[in-house]
Amino acid sequence: ATRRSDVTDTPLRWLLMASHVPPGGALGGMVRYTVELARALVARPDVELSVLCAAEAVDYWAAEVGDVRRAYPLARVPVPAQGWLERQGRGSEAFRQNFDVIQGTKHLLPRRTTATTVLTVHDLLPLDRPGDFGRLKRALLPGPYLASAAEADVLVCISAATRDRLLSYVPQVADRTSVIPLANESAGLGAAEPRAIAELRNKPFALVVGDSSPRKNLPLVVNAWPEVRRRIPDARLAVVGPPSWGESHLGSGHLDPGVQILGRIDDDQLRWAYAHAHVVLCPSLLEGFGLPSVEGLRAGTPVITSEDPALCEASGAAARHVSSLEPRHWVDAIVDALAERGTVTRPVTRTWQQVADETVRAVRHVAG
Repeated sequence: ATRRSDVTDTPLRWLLMASHVPPGGALGGMVRYTVELARALVARPDVELSVLCAAEAVDYWAAEVGDVRRAYPLARVPVPAQGWLERQGRGSEAFRQNFDVIQGTKHLLPRRTTATTVLTVHDLLPLDRPGDFGRLKRALLPGPYLASAAEADVLVCISAATRDRLLSYVPQVADRTSVIPLANESAGLGAAEPRAIAELRNKPFALVVGDSSPRKNLPLVVNAWPEVRRRIPDARLAVVGPPSWGESHLGSGHLDPGVQILGRIDDDQLRWAYAHAHVVLCPSLLEGFGLPSVEGLRAGTPVITSEDPALCEASGAAARHVSSLEPRHWVDAIVDALAERGTVTRPVTRTWQQVADETVRAVRHVAG
């Protein structure tokens, strides 16, 4: 059958699978990607965007896409069952519609469809670090994830490092894979009027943005903070982000008084934090991309990352890269940054509209 994606004078009917996005869309990682990409796709005249969403997020998505009829709720079932429904193409009216493109943004695609299928590959964590996941996810996720990747018409990897990890598991998809890096700007951050965080005002502070799951490696910097404060007594470590989706790792023993766990903050406070931090720290053991590293650089703030390939790729020569195996070197690097209050040359802006444009281009190339 001829797909509408073969016709260039009508919009592509595009379904974005977004059942993981909560009402309001305020989370990082895959949620942030899905929301920003959706907004950029909506702005394109050649895309008619619909979303598969959680029932409680219908109103939010109706406002984003401009039509409640294009916000398709998924049946209210436990999260593991949601994944099964999406993989089987059941549980929503969306799967009975004739879309040109179906894009999975969180590991899964429906097994049978006539649409051009797109899978965004953020990372290979369920396979690379299965111990970070609960027993149920360890059992249920890897198989459908690999099968979705093997079946997809287009695979969008958010970094070359992620593409390398993907091809180590499914090398046969190499010719269907595109590397489309994430943006270093955010509509939410850009529009927000900066609002100071009272606990950090007039203090030299380092900023960590992310959850406290084991791979984020927060103990590396949390455990270093007593030594940092011995050398710079009023130094603060601000940890910003949602609770861990699994086991939480914040370091050993009691937190140093200079460590402030701020949890999730609004965009106006996050923009202020990026701009006023002396340094942004990214100590992760494994990333698919590492948005905080490029957002810190975009704010003109020095960045220190681990030697994780994705973080090194995303931040490039503008950041300082320090081995996670050398805590003493991290202390020295952090103290240097706090003492100097330096700046970096801001990188060229990469927008979410560019991310959307490159994704559509990859789809149209496959669709002919």
